[in-house]
Amino acid sequence: MSKEATKEYTLRIKERYRAMRTKRAKGRVLDEFCATTKLERKHAIKVLRSLAEPLRRAGRKAVYTGAADVLRKIWLLFDQPCSKLLQPMLASYVASYEKHQAELDVQAKGLLLRMSPATMDRLLRPHRVRTSLWRGHGGPIAAMKRQVPVRSERWEGRGPGWFEADTVAHGGGSMEGCFAYTLTFTDTDSQWTELRAIWNRGGHATTQRVKEIEQVLPFSVQGVNTDNGPEFLNGHLIRHFKERDVVVAQSRSRPYHKNDNARVEQKNASHVRPLLGYDRFDDPDCVADLNEILTLHSCWSNLFRPCMKLVSKIKVGHRYQKKYDRPRTPAQRVMEHSGLPAEVNARIRIMLQAYDCYTLKQLVQEKTRKFFQRFVLASAGATPPPGVTLGPSALRAAPSGTGPSMTPGPRRSHHRPAKRTHSTPAMKRTRPLSLVSSL
Repeated sequence: MSKEATKEYTLRIKERYRAMRTKRAKGRVLDEFCATTKLERKHAIKVLRSLAEPLRRAGRKAVYTGAADVLRKIWLLFDQPCSKLLQPMLASYVASYEKHQAELDVQAKGLLLRMSPATMDRLLRPHRVRTSLWRGHGGPIAAMKRQVPVRSERWEGRGPGWFEADTVAHGGGSMEGCFAYTLTFTDTDSQWTELRAIWNRGGHATTQRVKEIEQVLPFSVQGVNTDNGPEFLNGHLIRHFKERDVVVAQSRSRPYHKNDNARVEQKNASHVRPLLGYDRFDDPDCVADLNEILTLHSCWSNLFRPCMKLVSKIKVGHRYQKKYDRPRTPAQRVMEHSGLPAEVNARIRIMLQAYDCYTLKQLVQEKTRKFFQRFVLASAGATPPPGVTLGPSALRAAPSGTGPSMTPGPRRSHHRPAKRTHSTPAMKRTRPLSLVSSL
């Protein structure tokens, strides 16, 4: 029924309810009223007994009816500010509105100028546009998360092509400002690892480095699992994996569960930090040189650096017993896999013939030494002593400030001094009586 029909029906039932003299007769009228209006029985009794007009508007009367429409027009005209920013400037806005638009009613103008910010919010709430930027509706990163599912299973044993990706920050212990990052791609089965340098881990820059990595890989990428960072959850990378002939399965790990990406996380301590340390690289010009070093280092690690994979981990008492497989290089692990095409093994053989392990390693060390002298030492204003050449081993796997001193002088001992103990008189050692008597 409509509102007016319900109101008229209630008035008629009230007359019948009051005319009934017995409790049973009133009960029959009440049953009919509850069945028609779907009201709860106790509330229906209050409605039929009350002397007030049924279904009247609850709450206070509307006060700002004439001023609400003008408030909406002014709010839209001046870029929809929030009420706390609109209220201090409302008098100026109203004066300008009257000058250029139309004169306002005296009563409406008075109501408009005495509004509080809370009243403005209440009147403007129906006109606000609810978008994804509003609190509680999620932002752009939430929309990207809905497109990338969470990985629910391990990828070991599927063969080469299933990667885990992560970024390593070279901020020197501070995330303030802009600096370089290392993008790490690790194959979960063969441990084939590719490193590339990016500036500020933007979505477009990350996608470009991913394309470079795919070009140098001897096998194709079938799946990529990442963390929930914006460098991976963005439109550039999602479209790169989806809009292709063979779609690459992109997934993400659970938030605050870094062991979901365990294969790539362990490469921070084995590949990135031993090579570059913990210094800050905040010069945009260093990215090209850093990327060249990481490319050569990746080639040496994949072709000539053996690694072991954890096979089992069993807790015995208070310790863990770990078993590892036979040490092999990532290139050997790929060539041992029987399910890959023949051109994959042929491409790896060409790479092994084109590089020499000693020459490649010396090239990486020389470029790393020049890189640190050009970007790290020059930015710090330090110069090595005459006759001393600083190589990458001096900054290897050590935070900034913990490496060797750059000025000549006596070397400082890093050993802790022996802890001094204060013994009580009862604990002091005394000479034997025979020695005391013989003195």
